[in-house]
Amino acid sequence: MKNKFQYVSFTSVNRSLPDAIDIYDQRIKDALEVFSKFGADFRERGCPVCGENNYQEIDKFHDTYGIVKCDQCASIFVNPCPTLHALEYYYNHCSCNEMLGKVYRNRGFTNNPIVSDRTIYVIDIIRKLLESRLDKRSLNILEVGCSSGTFLAELKQGLSIEGLLDDCDLQGVDIDQNAIQKSIDPGLKLIAMPIETFSENNASEFDLVVHFELIEHLSNPFQFMISINNLLKPSGIHHFHTPNALGMDNVVLGWNAKRLLAHGIFPPMHINAFTTQNIVHFALRSKFRVISVDTPGKLDVDIVRLLVNEISDESPFSTINDFTEDQLAAIQAWLQSLNASSHMRVTLGKS
Repeated sequence: MKNKFQYVSFTSVNRSLPDAIDIYDQRIKDALEVFSKFGADFRERGCPVCGENNYQEIDKFHDTYGIVKCDQCASIFVNPCPTLHALEYYYNHCSCNEMLGKVYRNRGFTNNPIVSDRTIYVIDIIRKLLESRLDKRSLNILEVGCSSGTFLAELKQGLSIEGLLDDCDLQGVDIDQNAIQKSIDPGLKLIAMPIETFSENNASEFDLVVHFELIEHLSNPFQFMISINNLLKPSGIHHFHTPNALGMDNVVLGWNAKRLLAHGIFPPMHINAFTTQNIVHFALRSKFRVISVDTPGKLDVDIVRLLVNEISDESPFSTINDFTEDQLAAIQAWLQSLNASSHMRVTLGKS
């Protein structure tokens, strides 16, 4: 019988293996540089999920950054936390970010499944919002952390194909002026501004706010969520993606093995570990209601297969190459169905 599940190769949809390894190696060099330059100034913080101040150190990231576990909600996060000055240096001066930006820019308009799946899902949210509106006004849609506009350009193209573009006003905001200046679509309205400032100036303006792989980067993601809530109209929708720290490749590889994607804890970039468990508490604390949480990621199995040499022989996952490609495709489908993939998708409504 023909296998109904499709095996998705990491290198066919994300980046080449040499590129992934080069970016990983540079990320580690840059992380150690930031710690060396700024580590003495890192600051203690409370749990980014529940806000409590009691925690225990459980590990070190490459013998430098502290990794702690909250005593109250068991969330894992980096503490002490890099300062804003350290993060500004990392994002503006460290080579790994330009290397990754080049990958993202090259992905634009390629019908890449990672981008296109997101676009299809967001267009479905937009269609439902349009159907439920009480007048003929356009929907105001914002992407936070838009970078050079890769997703918004794909969304614009998808909405045009569906005949919905005239009903939508698309905007993007990002703190990175350099990325904004490299917009892949000059017709997009992209603004360089901190989200807190943007939120103060645009309260209750948006029907839909989206962001992708962003909250895991933030020293105070709770305050970020409050800013998003402030941006939304009373019936607004908040949709985002973030790594699921309980997903397969995160659990199998941990934070100190070689990794092809920076899922979960990976300072100074990823400093908060969100999961399918703690994201619900986090959303409720931020004054949102939960519409859906799932893990549509397709790459866990292939990432583990490509890095099998990083896994201990005693691990049950070390036998991954004993499975056929069809069997591995089915396993990946199981992971998605069980919310055990490392890529998490969350949709919230304003309470």
